Amino acid sequence: MKYWKLLALMTLCLACRDQQLGFSENDFEEMMNNVAQGWSTQNTDQALSSFSADAIYMEPPNIQYYRGDDQLRPYFDELDSTYKMKFHHLWYNPLNQTGVGEYTFSYGEDTSDVGVVVVELEENRIKFWREYQVKGPTNFSEFLSTDKK
Repeated sequence: MKYWKLLALMTLCLACRDQQLGFSENDFEEMMNNVAQGWSTQNTDQALSSFSADAIYMEPPNIQYYRGDDQLRPYFDELDSTYKMKFHHLWYNPLNQTGVGEYTFSYGEDTSDVGVVVVELEENRIKFWREYQVKGPTNFSEFLSTDKK
């Protein structure tokens, strides 16, 4: 009987903790895929809806830097139908509101950037986006292939 009481108490504690954290891993995945879909369909408003109004978007150290809707909107608006983004893996830590995504951002049939983005959230929106990427094949499996290495 003590076992069942302990199990019930642990379940209740976990449920309370998840409610306190608010923004879940599923919420994070949905938000990041919302960005990817917005970029892939040239829907700037959709992509921007995941960012705070004063978000910082950068590719350190000095490749790209945009701050706030006024700078992000024109940058996102430049994307045409050749640009596609896909997340392959997403990780999220609700305790510190930080997440990571591994992605392919393609532009054309044979050209892409493959990378990782680190995001910090504030009030369930992206406050700080830092991306690190390299040029590579559009096919993610080909990019990761160990053949002929």
